[in-house]
Amino acid sequence: MSKTITEIPIDNLQPNPLQPRGVITPESLTDLIESIRQHGIVEPLIVAKTPAGYQIIAGERRWRSAKILGLKTVPIIIRKTTPRQMLELALIENVQRENLNPLERAKAFQQLEEEFDLSLGEISKKISKSMAYISNSIRLLALPDAVKDGLLSGLISEGHARAIAGLENNQKIINIYKQILKEKGSVRRAEELTRLAKNQSPQPPAANRPQKMIKGYEKISNKIKNSLDDSEATKVAISRSRSQTKITITFQGGIEETEKKLNKFYRKFTIEKLNPQNQEANNESRLDQ
Repeated sequence: MSKTITEIPIDNLQPNPLQPRGVITPESLTDLIESIRQHGIVEPLIVAKTPAGYQIIAGERRWRSAKILGLKTVPIIIRKTTPRQMLELALIENVQRENLNPLERAKAFQQLEEEFDLSLGEISKKISKSMAYISNSIRLLALPDAVKDGLLSGLISEGHARAIAGLENNQKIINIYKQILKEKGSVRRAEELTRLAKNQSPQPPAANRPQKMIKGYEKISNKIKNSLDDSEATKVAISRSRSQTKITITFQGGIEETEKKLNKFYRKFTIEKLNPQNQEANNESRLDQ
């Protein structure tokens, strides 16, 4: 692979239409322009020779900055590649540079994995990053748009984003994101909130949630049972769901027999049991007579 540095006219270069960076604005080039003005282009551009001219594999920001400064030539290194190899090289060259934002880098990793069928291990070797780093980067692409916007605008750091990207529930992610902004929380705080959210066991759907005996209601259940003969009820159960409490009394017998027992139970339970003060008053009244 040739590493010969050549100077060519700046207008002979073309940007790579498949380059992974996305939109490059003049505002994003301010620091680089100043650096090139003072020191020149320290690192040559990597280009491929095509029938249409020289196409940039890596170094588009340097090329655009040089054009803004009015430079006539730029240093290049020419590599022989196929269009597919050119894109792969562009991706690899770009993800190794610090000036890619986290989402651009994550998108490049995803392209290498999905479009070039590279395993995380192969990508890891090519860019000298751990597989965990690559995997966690790709997860950033699944974050809700509000969180990605916060990452790109600097409201949160890549460390914050990596921490909360470990959650699968978007609403939980957004809640933690808002809390981090409110608290101006650290990355460690984001990790702590994510860990707490993971440990919260989700409530099962109401239709499938097992009903549980209400604590302290066993006493009421016993009162009901004691007010009935064994022949009048086979089961008394008090249970609750999220939105309701249910008392179930199962009587033995046919419809007419059950109706009689139900009326008897109603009189006994509602009058005698639910109004004990009235019952005591009636008893005292009888004694006075």
